[in-house]
Parts: sequence; C-alpha cells; structure tokens
Amino acid sequence: MAKGPLVSDHLILCPVEHVAKPGEITEDMHNEMEVYQQSLIKCFAASGNEMLLWERHLPTKGVSHTHYQLLPVASRHVEAATELLLDEGKKNGLSFQKMDRGATPNQMVGDLPFIRFRFGNEASFYIAKVDPSADMRPLFPLVRRAVAVAIGQPARSNWKRCLTSKQEESLMVEGAKERFAKFEPDFESDDDDD
Repeated sequence: MAKGPLVSDHLILCPVEHVAKPGEITEDMHNEMEVYQQSLIKCFAASGNEMLLWERHLPTKGVSHTHYQLLPVASRHVEAATELLLDEGKKNGLSFQKMDRGATPNQMVGDLPFIRFRFGNEASFYIAKVDPSADMRPLFPLVRRAVAVAIGQPARSNWKRCLTSKQEESLMVEGAKERFAKFEPDFESDDDDD
C-alpha cells in the first residue's frame, strides 16, 4: 500500500531484495513482478478499471529502491490521464516516447534517470529520459499530479495531504487483500514435482 494513497488500491510493487537501479533487477525478479502485474490488471479490470503503472528512477537524497506504483483508474479517465501526463512532461522539459514491446528502460535510456508509465496490459510504456542536472523536485509528483487531475481529485495530488492513520491504513490493506485474493498468483502450483 502506498503511503498517502491517491485511491484506496494505490499499491507499491517491488522486489523483496533491495534493488537500487532498474538495470539491477534479475530476470527472475522481473518475471515474478510481471506475474503480479498481470494479476493486478485482472483484479482491477474486474471492477471496470485499468491499471496505471508508473516508475520513476530519479536521483534522491536518500536511498533509491526500485519500485512500481500501481493503481486502478476508471477506463473513462485513461485517455485524459495519458494526454495530461504527456503535456505535463512537455511543460517540465520531458519528451515521452513509446517503448517497443519488451524493451527495458536500460535499453531506452541507459543509466540515465527516467520516468515511465503505462495503462493496462496491452498499452505500450511511455518513457522519458531525465537530464541528471535537472531540478528533480517538480518531477517526483508529475505522474501523480496529472492522474489526480484527470480523475477529478486534484486535491489528492500531494501524497502528504493524503496520509492516513494506522487504523485507516490497516482497513485499506485488508480491503485490498480481499479484492486481490482470488487473483493472487499461486507460485507453489507452478513447481515441478519431479
């Protein structure tokens, strides 16, 4: 569950092991994260939503940890959210490009900072390379801000204004677990019993 979630099922997906840079994700980690993404796409689709996934690899003062933010967005908002994201990128000096299916961020931008996003399963990722000398402060909330406006919740664009109590957070986590339970991957049944 994301801190200060934009919507109730705003989730964080990350490798169990600490991975500082996206290029350090192993094939096994990538495959496991992909299985969870596919399950969440199905989970969100069951309630008429598409999954927004975004990743930003930007220099920070603290520790960098590779993670994806995922949340359900009503299908009717996807086109407007995509346009707003592309426009916000331009306003901030970013040029989002569509990624080829199967391409990795490292293949597209090398070790440079980047922001990427996609809606749903079939859509391509959009990725923007970020100048390492750029002011990162307006880039951290870029995706969240655009999506908050697109879904009619501009007041929720700042995560700090959306913080919840431990009790509220626990209730949201339990609700998310319930909604996801029938879509959760079963890795044990994939094991070979030779």
